[in-house]
Amino acid sequence: MNEQDTTPDNHAPAETELPSIEEILAAIQDKPLKPARVSFFYQLALFAVAIAVALLPIAYLSLIGLTGWAVIYHATEHTDVLSRGGGGALFAYVAPLTVGVIAVLFMIKPLFARREESPGTLILSDAEEPDLQAFVKAICRFVGAPEPTEIEINCEVNAAASFRRGWLSLLGQDLKLIVGLPLAAGMDLRCFGGVLAHEFGHFAQGAGMRLTFVIRNVNAWFSRVVYERDQWDHWLEATAKSIDLRIGIALYLAMLFVWLTRRILWILMWVGHVLSCFALRHMEYDADTWEAQFAGGDRFAETSERLQLLGLGQGRALELLRETWKEKRLAQNLPDLVAEETDDFPIETIEKFKQAVSESKTGVFDTHPADSDRIAAAEKLDAPGIFHLKAPARVLFRDWDGIAARATRLFYEQAVGNGVTDENILPNQTLKSAGHTAAYQACDRYFAGQFSTLRPLFVDSAGLASDTRGRDELAAAAREAAAQLAKEAGTEAEAFARFEQADASRLEAMQSQALISAGRRSSARIDGKPVTGDKAFVTLEDAAASMRESRCSLESFDRAAKKRLTVALLLARHELPENETATLSGLLEALDTMRPVLPQLLHLRDSLAGMSALFNDLREENEDAFIRTLQANATDLEAQVKEVKRRLGDARYPFDHANGDISMAKFMTVETEPGMDPIFRRATEAEACVDRLLHLYLRIVGSLAVIAEKAERAAGA
Repeated sequence: MNEQDTTPDNHAPAETELPSIEEILAAIQDKPLKPARVSFFYQLALFAVAIAVALLPIAYLSLIGLTGWAVIYHATEHTDVLSRGGGGALFAYVAPLTVGVIAVLFMIKPLFARREESPGTLILSDAEEPDLQAFVKAICRFVGAPEPTEIEINCEVNAAASFRRGWLSLLGQDLKLIVGLPLAAGMDLRCFGGVLAHEFGHFAQGAGMRLTFVIRNVNAWFSRVVYERDQWDHWLEATAKSIDLRIGIALYLAMLFVWLTRRILWILMWVGHVLSCFALRHMEYDADTWEAQFAGGDRFAETSERLQLLGLGQGRALELLRETWKEKRLAQNLPDLVAEETDDFPIETIEKFKQAVSESKTGVFDTHPADSDRIAAAEKLDAPGIFHLKAPARVLFRDWDGIAARATRLFYEQAVGNGVTDENILPNQTLKSAGHTAAYQACDRYFAGQFSTLRPLFVDSAGLASDTRGRDELAAAAREAAAQLAKEAGTEAEAFARFEQADASRLEAMQSQALISAGRRSSARIDGKPVTGDKAFVTLEDAAASMRESRCSLESFDRAAKKRLTVALLLARHELPENETATLSGLLEALDTMRPVLPQLLHLRDSLAGMSALFNDLREENEDAFIRTLQANATDLEAQVKEVKRRLGDARYPFDHANGDISMAKFMTVETEPGMDPIFRRATEAEACVDRLLHLYLRIVGSLAVIAEKAERAAGA
């Protein structure tokens, strides 16, 4: 069959250009795959690693048995201590017994540690998406892998093969394929099929897949029990602190033994990880050979890069949704949104990303090889591939919009909870055109990438109302202002970079000062190096001086930016329809409200930087002075948030919101969980205040920039 080329991006072409499922399956069936050769050495090494990793829990059980034997030995063989009489003798007998029993209980506890309940999943029924299921089965047949019992759909940028019921399916063929819909949204059939062939390559390995299942699960178990804490741990700590020290000392000793237990588990965890790294990397290389034989070794690099870019696109999509959820708005189709955000990356960003991939190196302790090494290995195979259709992968889904909407809704319910309703869901384009993306991009574009909330820009509303210049005069002024801004942007780019860098240094110095004030001098760092209080103070002063100097250099740029925006908004009243000029009035009113609030917000931002450093240095045991500092800072944050609300008053939120007309003060208020620790609650409220209002200010200015651009364009300026 001839190769079918479509558009290089992932937007679906006209219906007549898409291949039928029969053509797709025929393209696979024409040329069966050649089985990948697995060396005897690799199989032997994998078996040895699996045995070694499986022995680690046995070593841990032996340690529990030894500790238990020591407790029983003390209880039965040292009873003569009690014959000496007195409280000291009783303590000498009871304390080791108490410590030992508690230590054994806490050592046994991880053996029964339960996994968190798996979230709900979307499983395709036998009748759903028959084209996808036929595609999956066709690849399985030619890879020589068992067909999956079920196919799970989600919104992750990933595909995976696993045993459907975990350990219960280990000895059978009860397998599950997990397909992340963003792969189908953002890849063509050839890349998508290659990813699936990789996963079925794991299926085809049979014994190897089962051995790696053992390895991964033992490693995951060790990792989970080393780091998780539960009510038992909190009870032991709280009880030790609440009772008389003469009695509590035994509990403190028990806590020491629990800590030692976790250190032992930590060592075993790393032993298992080190032993398994080589085997797991080889497993990936082996599965890569199937992908290369299916889609071609020359396409392997493109698929790898596309996977990574889709991951970055997902990050952008989720960041957009975090913003829109502040207005209780979410996108209807998350997989499409991920693909759209990925396709919106500037070419410069993509080139830098590709360079980073090419320079990546595989670490000794990595479970997956670096992409550069995988690409090189795939290209060495010189595999032409057997499948060359490049139509969008979503052609495999007969009800793409429906299945994507269902998976998206399930994702939201797991991330947000039952608070998501039909009223919160908007079509993707409606959501994106609602203002967030367009406004932020316009702000960056209009001010040549040099706009900063640290140098607030405001428009003189009274001056706008009294300006009597005509359209032609304003159009000429707009052209002149745009040219002047472009000139200033080129001249002051270095000053802008210095200003941003100085702000980062200033915040780092403030964080070090906060740690030093709280008694955590050893944790204070600037540029990764330990600092004293004097050094932090000097760094703070130098950064502040650099910001003042840079700001002076940027004054001409800021004046040019303000002039351009002001003239364009005056022009908008001549060029734009009445409904848009009404929107302009609301935005200017909101900007006026933000004028006295911005300085307070920036001060609150500084305070949060110090609080963030303290939170990052929280430990299992915190000194009283450290806790008092946290409490004092939290009280200060609460007072600043109240002041921000007071300055906002009843000012109306200027954009559409799912809850109708709300105030800015309501918009900045975040709902916290009942029973949340007061310190964390106040910090959460302060963080929401800064985050939401600074983004609101940015969106207001960006929305004004959108209007300004329209006016300049309409006037030919």
